[in-house]
Amino acid sequence: MSNDFRAPDEWECRVFIAVAETHGAEAAAQRLKALRGGRYERQSVEKILKKIESWVGETLLERHADRKLYPTDRGQEFLEAARAVVTQYQVMRGEGTGRKLPTLACMPHHTHFVALAENILFDATPQSTEKIVVEYLQQNHRGEGEFHRHAVTRLRENVYQLIIGPRVTDTKTYDSTTLYHWQLEAMVDRDFPGEEMPLADLVTKYRMLVPPGDMRSRRLLEDSIAKWGIDDPGPEVRVAGETYEVGTSVMRLRNEYSRRRGDRRVVVVPSDVALAFKEGMEFGGRHADRFKWVPIRHEGRSLRMEVCVTIRRGNRDKLGGIVAALATAVERLNATPNQPGLKG
Repeated sequence: MSNDFRAPDEWECRVFIAVAETHGAEAAAQRLKALRGGRYERQSVEKILKKIESWVGETLLERHADRKLYPTDRGQEFLEAARAVVTQYQVMRGEGTGRKLPTLACMPHHTHFVALAENILFDATPQSTEKIVVEYLQQNHRGEGEFHRHAVTRLRENVYQLIIGPRVTDTKTYDSTTLYHWQLEAMVDRDFPGEEMPLADLVTKYRMLVPPGDMRSRRLLEDSIAKWGIDDPGPEVRVAGETYEVGTSVMRLRNEYSRRRGDRRVVVVPSDVALAFKEGMEFGGRHADRFKWVPIRHEGRSLRMEVCVTIRRGNRDKLGGIVAALATAVERLNATPNQPGLKG
């Protein structure tokens, strides 16, 4: 780090956070206007970014193919530090203790039941009042390491009061409640014979569009292949592509099938992620009726993992109603007639 510049202050940290979360200086400036109480220009944002990068001594944000800015590895580290700085200032000003509504952090694919839980809470006494704030995390936070580094850290710092994702194993500090178990599924042609995909067939006969290696679902897949001694040609052969964006893989495969080029390729994701892309659902989309989602199994056993809501230990009395609403929402969603559920 350079000694020629002072360390970034709270406002400069807020500027960096805004850019990282909106993926652009212009969008960040629009968000920051509300905090500033007046005009705030893109040029001011860019000036602060240059100052921060000069202080750190390396590039913290890089532009991807979609023309948006994303943190580098070092940028992600600075982002977490910046959030911690802002949180500490809020605590010192007493803002943390005066917060009116608890914040729940979750992934976009949890919307199915989180939105329903919001409605349940809204109708509870006192009626017609908001009971919770929901913040949707970025897709890269689905990775287990990123989830713990981002969501669990912010839960510990009381920026979030509830988070949805994998169980947090530190039971002295956190209290995790299981909401449901997802199963790993494959999107196949409607004419696919049978209602399940044997893991051995998936590995030896198909090429997969899968999440990256830091995802729980991908790790479960790889561990299961090794655990059950499946004849494995190796990821470089069986993996056709990796991405956090499931919609991209679904669209890609459906387009290939429409041109008769999709043979022996399948999308492999958890059932709760797949739910939105199934026939009749919000993002089922064009040609959804030409495909079906089948569970991946080995000798009758599904590849499954749990999804939990986690709070800090000791907060059950304050947040128990929200946890109960989430559990009720999951039960209702999974019991809806003629609709696939989170469990597949």
